[in-house]
Amino acid sequence: MAISRAPARRRRAPRLRRGIGALGFLGLTLLGLAYWLTYEPAPRVRVLWRPDLTAEQRAALEEKYLLLNRRDRLPEGSLAYDLLDTSPRNLRALVDDPAILDTNDIERHALVVVFDVDYGREWMWIAHRTPWLRDRRTRNVLILVLALMAIGGLAPDGARTWSAARHRAHVHRKQG
Repeated sequence: MAISRAPARRRRAPRLRRGIGALGFLGLTLLGLAYWLTYEPAPRVRVLWRPDLTAEQRAALEEKYLLLNRRDRLPEGSLAYDLLDTSPRNLRALVDDPAILDTNDIERHALVVVFDVDYGREWMWIAHRTPWLRDRRTRNVLILVLALMAIGGLAPDGARTWSAARHRAHVHRKQG
């Protein structure tokens, strides 16, 4: 006589689904907590670009170093930016880039933004200093995947509960 394994699979599937939903919810919660604990105004720094740099090259470097809101050109040609990634790794790459002649408001030896710098218009958080989360598209995909995990893992139980409640109400009406 063969023993059916179907009931065991049926018991494991909802548990696995709820586990995936809980992981998605936990991931979203941790991202939200990281944002809440680490967001701060981005510093405003000045960058003097090499004069022979094309607009496309400059735009690519602005994106690479997370320099936003280009503004306030001075007579010598420097521009002000909101700097979202203040990690030493990004600051080192920024000050050593041959396309950049000078940076103001960045301490070149300590690789930090000077303490009394003005704030920009943007806000930064730890994701801007985390290599694989720096890209906004990557963060959006991660948030979408975690949300789908949370919804997909928890929604079937809610739908099943709703369906059972409707069935009980229907049976109760027939009996009444």
